Amino acid sequence: MPRLSQMGELSKIIVAGRATVDLIMEIDQFSVRGEKMHAHDSRFVVGGPGANASIAIARFGGQPALVSYIGDDMMGQFIYQTLIDESVDMSMSPPTADARSSVSAAFVNKEGERQTINFAGQGFEPLSPAVATADAPCAVLADNRHPELTGWAIDLGHLYGVPTVIDAEAPFAADHARGATHLAFSRQGLESFLPGQSIESGLRQAREETGCWVCVTDGENGVWYLQGKAIENIPAFKVDAIDTIGAGDVWHGIFTLCLGEGQVEIDAIKSANAAAAMKCRQFGGITASPDRKSCDAFMEEQSICN
Repeated sequence: MPRLSQMGELSKIIVAGRATVDLIMEIDQFSVRGEKMHAHDSRFVVGGPGANASIAIARFGGQPALVSYIGDDMMGQFIYQTLIDESVDMSMSPPTADARSSVSAAFVNKEGERQTINFAGQGFEPLSPAVATADAPCAVLADNRHPELTGWAIDLGHLYGVPTVIDAEAPFAADHARGATHLAFSRQGLESFLPGQSIESGLRQAREETGCWVCVTDGENGVWYLQGKAIENIPAFKVDAIDTIGAGDVWHGIFTLCLGEGQVEIDAIKSANAAAAMKCRQFGGITASPDRKSCDAFMEEQSICN
């Protein structure tokens, strides 16, 4: 059952970020040399942080609207239609004529870890987000792959006074998040921002430079965040990871949705951890993102077992 925001309406979330096509191959191990390799399985799916987060939000009962760059080519048509089929509002992401959409090749080994190579696309004029939304969002999420979209998203969140979350990947600069309310690093993103520093010192500096509430997702080690002067950890849910592609994107989408519904950060992290863990249990990238009912049941089951 979709949940309501504090304003009594279904939670509209604006997502600004990358949308791609992912060609995913399941292999035994990564190679360090040029050779032919056998894949046990493959998928051709929508990917990219913005698109993946939007799908995760929609499956949880939220109302995501995506702002992204999509070409009017075969790949772009697939991205556009798939997202519409997933109940993502694409009215602010019209396909661009004569542009080449973003494409990723992703390899998943038998431990569930992934290597990804991304082509960001070509031929786009920066979107003029006078592509304004007619309805006030409950929260805003942006990745930092397109800085101009990130800046627009922060301004939009500030305009409506709603939680504004930045999905911080490498390379990250403090300017990508100034004015946002929440900054959620991947481990790689934090390392790129402050190489060689501990998680605690890195988060402290990030908070000082951006003014945001800060955390870092750390895979099987869970999520680290600053609570006042102390660093705290919320453990990850233990699952047999088959495919980690898109897990961080699912995490950011559900975390943002929960904040938009009025949940506190700790509760939002727990729901996001559960959704990301469930996604990792199946091969196929974002196709394994769960709905809310199954995620709630998973969390209840885990609490009973532990």
